Amino acid sequence: MNISPLELVREDLKSVEKRMQNFPVPPARLIRESLDHLLAAGGKRLRPTLSLLFGRMLRVPDDPLIDFSASLEMIHTATLVHDDVVDDSPLRRGVPTVNSRLAAGTAILIGDFLFACAAQLAAAAGSLPVMQKFASTLSIIVDGEVRQITKADSTCTLEEYERQIGSKTAALFEVSCEGPALLAQDLPASKQAADYGRAFGMAFQIADDLMDFSGDSTGAGKPVGHDLHQGLLTLPAIFFFHDHPEDPDVAAFQSGKRDPDRLERLVEKIGASEAVELSRKRARHHIEQAVAALVSFPTGDHRSALEALALSIV
Repeated sequence: MNISPLELVREDLKSVEKRMQNFPVPPARLIRESLDHLLAAGGKRLRPTLSLLFGRMLRVPDDPLIDFSASLEMIHTATLVHDDVVDDSPLRRGVPTVNSRLAAGTAILIGDFLFACAAQLAAAAGSLPVMQKFASTLSIIVDGEVRQITKADSTCTLEEYERQIGSKTAALFEVSCEGPALLAQDLPASKQAADYGRAFGMAFQIADDLMDFSGDSTGAGKPVGHDLHQGLLTLPAIFFFHDHPEDPDVAAFQSGKRDPDRLERLVEKIGASEAVELSRKRARHHIEQAVAALVSFPTGDHRSALEALALSIV
């Protein structure tokens, strides 16, 4: 395919951006300023890109497809606002976060407003099945976030990790891909699209977690070792902890002794270990599942673009 995935939907993405920028907001100046600030920060717009590619492949009409795709970016932005409050993050996408400019309570309300915007946009698509999927996905995402921040111990199995990222990350990718098929009223396609989106999201999160040990904070948008410093075990750490239970820094982490020097040393050990390749292998497994889910869709540029996006994750 000569056309890049983004080039295929470039004009549609402009329409999505315009739809978000022109969303009617209440009179409160702070809400308008916060929405403009968040949208100006940009981002990959990956979730609406996936939605648009599936929508165009399945010939979904313009207006509902744009409304639904815009709702996805609004949900994603809302979750980032709430994440930043929980993590007390000062920067997101290279610009100050909402919680660094406003009180935490106000930032949470801004995130709540974005969830409301997303619901209105999804409803504008005019599909009850889409709204049902939207609502269930939102509850799954919140459940995943709460499970992560309330997990008290310092151990995590592969099954627990995948269940967690399946809720926190993959669920939104799943609805991004399934939604257009529901708009097209194609139930067989909706199952395959959901399978693609979920597998894509699992691989995407693993790849993001790998950046935490790559020594390059630019691509990840957060400091190297950030998750481990927050007490979060991602896949590379899970593999390393499993294979090196006698390592003194592993034992210290699990006993709650997490001084900066030990954590830095542990990050370096994990980054230089076989745990990184094991994690990549797991991500590739999910990528293979995503590509396999596309087999029943019509061949052409849009399907090729979806394959290329999945293969580009790792």
